[in-house]
Amino acid sequence: MNKHKLGIIVPCRNREQHLKTFLRLITKYLNRKNIEYVVIVVNQDNAKQFNRGMLLNIGFKYAKKLNCDYVVFHDVDMIPVDVDYSYSEIPLHLATDLILQRGEKNREIFDEYFGGVTMFPTEVFEQINGYSNKYWGWGYEDTDLLLRCRVNDVNLKINKIKNTGKKGNTLYFNGVDSYVESENVIDLNNNATFFISFHPDNFILNHEKDSDEFTVFSIPGWDFAVCYNSFSRYNFCAFDSEHKPYYINSDIKPPYKTNVVVVLNRDENFIKVYQDGVELGQTENFKKLFFYRKGPKFYIGAGNPNREIIPNLFKGNINSFAYFDELLTDKEILSISNNQDNYLTESFGDYKSNKSLRLYYDGFY
Repeated sequence: MNKHKLGIIVPCRNREQHLKTFLRLITKYLNRKNIEYVVIVVNQDNAKQFNRGMLLNIGFKYAKKLNCDYVVFHDVDMIPVDVDYSYSEIPLHLATDLILQRGEKNREIFDEYFGGVTMFPTEVFEQINGYSNKYWGWGYEDTDLLLRCRVNDVNLKINKIKNTGKKGNTLYFNGVDSYVESENVIDLNNNATFFISFHPDNFILNHEKDSDEFTVFSIPGWDFAVCYNSFSRYNFCAFDSEHKPYYINSDIKPPYKTNVVVVLNRDENFIKVYQDGVELGQTENFKKLFFYRKGPKFYIGAGNPNREIIPNLFKGNINSFAYFDELLTDKEILSISNNQDNYLTESFGDYKSNKSLRLYYDGFY
């Protein structure tokens, strides 16, 4: 006999049609699973911005009064297709594989996404003191919830991201005063390929800034740069001569050892970016890039250390950096991204462009 009782807690405001559909389908689904449950809908008026965390905390209090020993915090627009709502002794994130309806906006499911549908035993939720009540508007209360679990040493089922690249000792950049400065011999008027292997540190977000950027490689000015930022995205940016930005971002990812390749195609005037051998995106065509050739220096581990306000210093390990004066093929990019043993001064696998290597730093020894 099932001795557990589930509380389904649903925050809602101005979502009547979604709520009707959800209640009809969730009850039908759970009745088939033979799970004892109660659905608790927590509504908010329109006096202030939506506060999802506060609503879920209120719903949890009602679940406790109704003798629920575990709860699921459930978005109203997520309908179960194949979900296990049975009791778990550890928190579980259940919104891991979404099926979109026609015309529905894509939902970004990232490696540390902890929202949508999240299950907790009641004693564990009390242990971490629930959600924060301080987030008005959409977002971040789920990330804060995950942080509370970690701070309180809550046991979690972890999906690990595989680190890529070579193994060995590398240079560490402290984010304060460490960087590599080099004469700018990079020619962005011709085809070029850049390879950077690095591992950002875990960091605490500084909410007094619009954003933190931890720059791995940069030609300063209107920076031509590869960064990891406080939005947990690996980012490339460049600007044209009229200061129009060209950005390519990864999905949200935690800090891990990764490889980024930037391919500048001057035959057709676009830039393509790869992460771990997989294409992230391509810019639109530009007419003329910012005058990066006039910059006297380029930097590894900083945007520009001479800027007082936004030097964008990197914190973490930078393993290797390479500049080629030609376009590497997709197969070559995959080979060097998966490489664990070879130096780029010699050809290996599908990589044959070692003779076009013009600058090379490798921290492994």
